[in-house]
Amino acid sequence: MPHMRKARAGHVINISSVGGLVGQPFNEVYCGAKFAVEGLTEAMASYITPAFGIHFTAIEPGGIASEFANTVLEQVAQTGGMLEDEYLPILQKYISGSQNRQETGIYQTADEVAAVVMQVMALPQPPIRTRTSDWSEAFTSLKTGLDPDGLKQQSQVAEQFLT
Repeated sequence: MPHMRKARAGHVINISSVGGLVGQPFNEVYCGAKFAVEGLTEAMASYITPAFGIHFTAIEPGGIASEFANTVLEQVAQTGGMLEDEYLPILQKYISGSQNRQETGIYQTADEVAAVVMQVMALPQPPIRTRTSDWSEAFTSLKTGLDPDGLKQQSQVAEQFLT
């Protein structure tokens, strides 16, 4: 940051998730961490961008096509995943729907997300936040509909607190 401040230029890109905008079942710790990334990005953009010309962007993909989900599902199957308690039927419903979710466009490749990062890096006026797929855009639309790129909110916060 000191080097970027001195140059009065730079761009910090944080990898967030749609989970940083929309809480999801059985992902509360992950979503909480990504909500923190969103808040950090917004807060820093509210004063560092106007003062020093350093931009901040949160990249918000949906799921990334990898073996992660399969590994988790396999571990749940091997261990039983959860005690026989009141949450078990909810977990079972969540797991049984996971196969259907794979067919909805939820997953992207890491290369597809990287391409969005590269596009954002090339913009002279980058967004505060950006989703990386049509699925991500639709999934978060209730939260992002009025200010999809976060620039209106950035301006409002800076005006409220710094003028």
